This record gives sequence, C-alpha cells and structure tokens, in this order.
Amino acid sequence: MIEPEAMVAWLQRRIHSSETWLNDFSTGKRKRPDTEIESKRFDVQALQEILGAYLKAVKRKNEMENRND
Repeated sequence: MIEPEAMVAWLQRRIHSSETWLNDFSTGKRKRPDTEIESKRFDVQALQEILGAYLKAVKRKNEMENRND
C-alpha cells in the first residue's frame, strides 16, 4: 500500500502542475482552446476534492487505530 505521505505529495504535485498549466496557457499568446482550459480547471477541482477526501479518510483511519490501542 502507498504511504499516505507519498499519496498526498503526489496529489499536491498534480494540483500544482495543473495550476501551472492554467497560468501558462489560459491567457496571452499561448492561450489554448476554452475546452482545454475548462477541462484543466475541472481536473484541479477534482484533484482538490480527492485530496480533501483522502486526508479525511486517513485522519479517520488513524483515529480508529488509536481507539483500538
């Protein structure tokens, strides 16, 4: 199983990468089609929701383990 710290770091890198892409390609000379921009915005939102749910699940798991000790 992947360690929670590694999973959180991976999700944060993916979010940062998508946000960087948006900053680079959502305006100016390098602007991409609106469909690509909206898709990337959706990706950022989805990854943030996944990260939040993952952190909540890890916290709940740790609390359950601590009760059983």
